Amino acid sequence: MELRHFKSLNKVSETEDYVSALEAFDSIPQLQELKAVARKKSGISQGDKVLDVGCGFGLETTRLAKLVQPNGAISGLDLSSAFIDEARKRAALSDLGIDYATGAAQDLPYADNRFDHVRAERILIYLRDYQLALSEMKRVLRPGGRLSLIEPDFSTNTINLPNRDLVRRVIDHEVSQAVEQGWLPGPLLSSLNDLGFEDIEVSTRVLIFPQDLAAGYFNNVGDHAKEAHVISDDELTEWQNGIDSLQREGQIFATISYFLFSAICPDH
Repeated sequence: MELRHFKSLNKVSETEDYVSALEAFDSIPQLQELKAVARKKSGISQGDKVLDVGCGFGLETTRLAKLVQPNGAISGLDLSSAFIDEARKRAALSDLGIDYATGAAQDLPYADNRFDHVRAERILIYLRDYQLALSEMKRVLRPGGRLSLIEPDFSTNTINLPNRDLVRRVIDHEVSQAVEQGWLPGPLLSSLNDLGFEDIEVSTRVLIFPQDLAAGYFNNVGDHAKEAHVISDDELTEWQNGIDSLQREGQIFATISYFLFSAICPDH
């Protein structure tokens, strides 16, 4: 799985590895805690109309659909047609009436003031013009509706290898290549204020990677740095050997900081 492909995942035809990796990441306890906080703050309940922007294959969309039943409505939008196909299959198996569509966060195919709640997770970091996506989310929210955004500070991505200079160089390269917004939480707060969102609250969690997921991801990140000549052959060997050694001992400690922004939509 290549994180940098999330910037244009609609061009990736084989998504099985992405589905497996995202399911593993979704199961991280600290992320589930943050999602639970988001659901509580949003106050989503029966009868509400909810939009999940960048829904992927519907992991959180499915959970929210159960909250708005029986007379609510939930829509899920993603740029990847492969993800949307998978989401529709899962929704059919669970007999949930979710309206899935393919589309871009910067051009939401929905009417003004349509939704009581809009949420997005790990989407804005991949968008060059994330402010346009925020404006679109505001447009489709009714006045008084609630917005929930879960995004990482990608620059806090790290692993407990002893050569900290090597870690920093490898991670800095990944931040520059894998995402468009490597330090999103800082400007995101200002963007929400500029758009007039009210009662903005920020909640945080530091996510701890599972051992196998961390090993696979950070080995991949090292490969990217070597391909770009950011590190040498010897440094890549040191990187890989260090990860392998930690994994054998069950001692990988890899983390990243995640932020939940909750806000109320003002009068348009």
